[in-house]
Amino acid sequence: MPQPRRFHLQRDVDITDVSGTGRVADGILWPDGTASVRWAGPRPSVVFWDNGIVDAEHIHGHGGHTRIVWDDPEPALAGDCPHCPDGHTPADQGSQPWHAHVGPERDGDGQPMEIIVARSAGAHVAESDAEWIRVRLNGPDNDRPAPTRPTTFSRLGRGA
Repeated sequence: MPQPRRFHLQRDVDITDVSGTGRVADGILWPDGTASVRWAGPRPSVVFWDNGIVDAEHIHGHGGHTRIVWDDPEPALAGDCPHCPDGHTPADQGSQPWHAHVGPERDGDGQPMEIIVARSAGAHVAESDAEWIRVRLNGPDNDRPAPTRPTTFSRLGRGA
């Protein structure tokens, strides 16, 4: 089952002259599709929407003057990773940042031969993570084959 996802309502123009502009409410989209919104200001209140953010946006969006801004990333689709109950965290998101260190292998001059890239906190990686990193190092149009070890890149992609 997916996790609750936080959002807030960002009002650019207050057409009613009641709640002001800026961040006017915080909300949670619940796993069952319902939403809770807690209004800020001098008279805070909580409202529950059975049809989720669709109703909240319809009632309080004021023709686009108030936007829903997601505070949590969109969860990965279930099934992307057999080891993750809710899918696999995209390479550019998640609570486990990337770390890199120089590997132990040295060339004839004693210089490092590889940089090892890994997720922190023991999180696992997927082939899609390796592809994401490869594209950032080599560019999207590079025809070079991916390294044999997905989390190791010899000399920043200058041969493998």
